[in-house]
Amino acid sequence: MSTTFEVYTSTKNIPSLSNTLLLSNKYLSDKLKSHDIDGNYLIDVSIRCIKTHSLIPFNKTSPAIWSTDCEYAWFTINNQPGGCDAYISKSNDYYRLEAWNDEFVSNERAATIQAQMMKCFETGFYWTFRRSVGQLAIINLAYGLIAAAFAELTKGFIFSDDGGWDYAMFPTTASHFLQNYFNLQYPKTENANWAKECIDILKYE
Repeated sequence: MSTTFEVYTSTKNIPSLSNTLLLSNKYLSDKLKSHDIDGNYLIDVSIRCIKTHSLIPFNKTSPAIWSTDCEYAWFTINNQPGGCDAYISKSNDYYRLEAWNDEFVSNERAATIQAQMMKCFETGFYWTFRRSVGQLAIINLAYGLIAAAFAELTKGFIFSDDGGWDYAMFPTTASHFLQNYFNLQYPKTENANWAKECIDILKYE
């Protein structure tokens, strides 16, 4: 079982992994400080083969684009086991025109950013950041912040319908996501209670 954040980008000028890491680590540091947590946590990334999980040579200063069929990005935290993976997928016309129509009508968040979303769909691709169940608390926190960093750098939007966070918040921009993700003042939901458990672990480990 796993949960994911999908990031749809409004530009084909994809940022480098280096810039993605730089902003992801800033978001992680800021979020930990907001919860009075000290820790020398640093996010890093490698590109790996889907079949063998072996390392694939990759220049981090190049755009964050890898093969959609046989490669994935593996994000880790220094000196911590586990991590989260990221994949690139194609978004076809059917997905864009059919699957979202109901959302634009019934979902206030989608209606608010519909123009931005339609621009994102035109790029033809989206990135999925995935966390498997059983990961450490720091990974649970970090993978959403990596998705937010990528969305911010690409002026895109974030979506999750599998429990990554409260479904009522999606689709959303990076700035709105950051205000609410792991915010313990967020309306009490299953996600907020889970976030508190993770924060407590990080405070007292």
